[in-house]
Amino acid sequence: MPKKASNPLVVGLIAGSVALLIGCCGGVAIGRSMGESDPEPTAIASIPVDVPRTANAPSTPSVSAESQATTGTPAAPPSSTAPAAVAMPNLVGQNAAVAADQLRELGFTKIQYGSQDEHDTVVLLASNWTVTKQSTKAGSKVSTDTLIVLTCTKQR
Repeated sequence: MPKKASNPLVVGLIAGSVALLIGCCGGVAIGRSMGESDPEPTAIASIPVDVPRTANAPSTPSVSAESQATTGTPAAPPSSTAPAAVAMPNLVGQNAAVAADQLRELGFTKIQYGSQDEHDTVVLLASNWTVTKQSTKAGSKVSTDTLIVLTCTKQR
């Protein structure tokens, strides 16, 4: 019966896997022979679970697992106060990035850009654009959670 040729790629993968397995197991064995113990398990953060409330149970704010996992502390309960009303500045003619910074300093949290240019339809780098219109009239009192759209042009 003729001898079948082995695929060198398969042989290499098998040899590499065996070497990796021996290396990992060998490292554990060497560490144990030197008197080292396995490392302590890392602490697992507890994640609060929403429990159904009974009629007499007090309400407790829920904490998202994501906020607790990223900061290590529970998130603050949401504020029950309404957003502040701020006088809208006149932003027409300003650099779009500067205008957005000014809005953020006033407390606005929802700012979007729009393009009025036919060929440049997406505002990618606001510092290259100039505000030509704003969605809220200058001088009007507006809640800081109102969406503000700055229409811009790249033309100079």
